[in-house]
Amino acid sequence: MSAVKMIIRMFFVIVVTIAIPVIAVALIFCGLGEYVQNVDRIYPNIVIAGVDVSWLTREEAEEAVDPLMYDEGIAKTGVTIIFPDLSEFTITGEELNMRHDARQALAEAYSIGRGEGFITDTVSFLQRRDGEQLSFDIGYVFNVGVLKSRINEFADAYNSVLKASSPLVSDESIIITKGAGLVSADAPLIFEYAYDGLFESLFTGRHVEIVYNLPESNVNIPELLFLRDAITIPVISAEYCEETRTITECTVGVEFDIFNAASILSETESGKTVTIEIKYLQPDVTSEYLESFLFRDLIGECITNIDGNNNRFTNIALAADFIDGLVLEPGDEFSFNDIVGIRTSARGFKPGPSILNGEIVQSIGGGICQVASTLHSAIRDSGLLITDRKPHSRLIPYLPAGRDAAVAWPNLDYKFKNNTEYPLRIDITIEERTLTVKVVGTIEDGFPVYSGYNALTWRRLS
Repeated sequence: MSAVKMIIRMFFVIVVTIAIPVIAVALIFCGLGEYVQNVDRIYPNIVIAGVDVSWLTREEAEEAVDPLMYDEGIAKTGVTIIFPDLSEFTITGEELNMRHDARQALAEAYSIGRGEGFITDTVSFLQRRDGEQLSFDIGYVFNVGVLKSRINEFADAYNSVLKASSPLVSDESIIITKGAGLVSADAPLIFEYAYDGLFESLFTGRHVEIVYNLPESNVNIPELLFLRDAITIPVISAEYCEETRTITECTVGVEFDIFNAASILSETESGKTVTIEIKYLQPDVTSEYLESFLFRDLIGECITNIDGNNNRFTNIALAADFIDGLVLEPGDEFSFNDIVGIRTSARGFKPGPSILNGEIVQSIGGGICQVASTLHSAIRDSGLLITDRKPHSRLIPYLPAGRDAAVAWPNLDYKFKNNTEYPLRIDITIEERTLTVKVVGTIEDGFPVYSGYNALTWRRLS
């Protein structure tokens, strides 16, 4: 064999030796490529949200990953932020148009190694089979603009109310919002709470509640002092006013414990309300008590019949009118002449019968002695101190001896003194021809009280 033939033969052997494996590999690659082009499964080593979807069909992968589960999760997603006054800001995933990309992740996982051409797809398949695991996470998106808008709207309204939260004063209490006008809710911080809460709700499958604490604020002492000055009413007991001879009104005191209020507020979170009790202080002496106490006792009373003509009746009625309702303070002395005054025609008095030196004469104001006598008879047997009294110079027809009192201007007077510790009042009434005099006051134990004398009965018996 010549050298040339030897070389040709060796070349042929080498070519055949190399060509056969190459052809075999090419045939295998072509067969694998044909398989890859026709297989309807996700390539190996692919995971979606922790679920291995290798070699699964699209339907099997969708069943394994279950996008509907993520739909249901979004439907349950929500967060509520609770503020100190128990106001609440609530937002849900559905309100924010929240979406997940589970279906997109399934589509991307299935598309790995497909659509790039025969050779590239086959190579990608080989890489997936022997390469590192490829993992897809499920992502979420929502409308951040809507969330910010809702939070800003809520924060503006909340802070507006908080700033304007003046103390609410009722009959029983004061309700104070701590920090009103001094602190406010921070919209960016609310956004942070809401954002984190939404994703916590997604991962836990439950509605999330978050407590929002306002910045701590000091007790507003000037406000408490202003409130104290505004509502405090000093307690005042009723008194009898000698100058006006009336009972003054009592006042129920109103106050609240400013130190206790400050202590309660210091232990309260900003934004929360506290209730401060209003205290009512009852006066030691009320107007009602004093009204029931003063002039409650009948010290003396006398009833006489008015005889004579119209002039005499007019004089008695006029004198009685001057005295009726007169109040004597403790220690005051009653003077008939001082109260009734001079008897003149100009003052309305008429000529009438009177007793002078035992004789019946006509004089201006005649007959008014019956008023003085009836008053004297009312108190004669009481404990009141009679300081000036003169009897008539002859018996009078309307009272028995010893119960009368003669008066004449200006020297003949009838006087007695209020020797009790309380005011006295003289009440005189005339009904038809009957004159009634009552003296009322307040009597303590041991003071003698005369109940009354009815001269009408005496006259029937005499």
